[in-house]
Amino acid sequence: MNQHGPGLVQDVEVEDVAGSLSVAEWDFAAARARLGAHGFVLASGGGMVRLGGATTTIEAPCVIWLPSGLAGSVRLDAGARGVAMTVSDAALGRVVPASSIAVPLRQAIDRPLLGIRIDAAAARGVIRDLEDMRREALDDLPGMREAIMSRLCLVLIAFWRMGGVAAQPQASPRVLVQGFLQLVELNARAQWRVADYARTMGISTDRLTTAIRRATGQSPLELLHGRLLQDAEGLLERSSLQVSEIADALGFRDAGYFNRFFSRLNGVSPGRYRQQVQKLRAARDKSYAAWP
Repeated sequence: MNQHGPGLVQDVEVEDVAGSLSVAEWDFAAARARLGAHGFVLASGGGMVRLGGATTTIEAPCVIWLPSGLAGSVRLDAGARGVAMTVSDAALGRVVPASSIAVPLRQAIDRPLLGIRIDAAAARGVIRDLEDMRREALDDLPGMREAIMSRLCLVLIAFWRMGGVAAQPQASPRVLVQGFLQLVELNARAQWRVADYARTMGISTDRLTTAIRRATGQSPLELLHGRLLQDAEGLLERSSLQVSEIADALGFRDAGYFNRFFSRLNGVSPGRYRQQVQKLRAARDKSYAAWP
């Protein structure tokens, strides 16, 4: 396989498909498929995609997208040119924007695109975005990660549009849960209400609550509170911030409300929790110091 210039930034990798003189093949066996999703934009050439026992012939300019977890292979004819990328599940979870397109975009990138034909200008535009991602990785300038993730978002939106923007009438419960959890990661400290999440996802609060409870056994509010508690415990354990400063960092309107929230969920006050952690740490350090 004649490839060059791979660029890896944590969990986003971009590489050239550079006109090999022989057939080039990517085999995404089950173990590798779980590592992330795989995308190809071909500017010239052709080949085939094997997925689930079926074979699809492809011809450039086209787009291929194999979501994470799908085992298959991509075989390109000699002379094919374009760009390939691999994106981890973690990157996909972070890159989907917290907006009204979050659910349909997440739903779209969970579906394969097997050689969707596009016009040459569209192919060049997506390839340019992918090449810019690799260039950012090589230059390693301030804001590199943000620039790469922004371009990755543009690429995924382009794939979504190429595959047909019209989303299914009802997103699956799994997609709803994934979208909600991703929005929680972005907005928990902003103290969003459950209704805010439902509105951003374009669904009713009742439907969100039903999907989350069926999938997790908890309500959306319980998951939100659990995420805030996790952040609070982390700050109490690893920072020197005052309790009032932690309350402010987590979006609570006052320290008293934060104290009541933490005590109700954890069973002890924030101050008492920090003391317990410090005592355990001191005992552990003392035990280590006693080792010969």
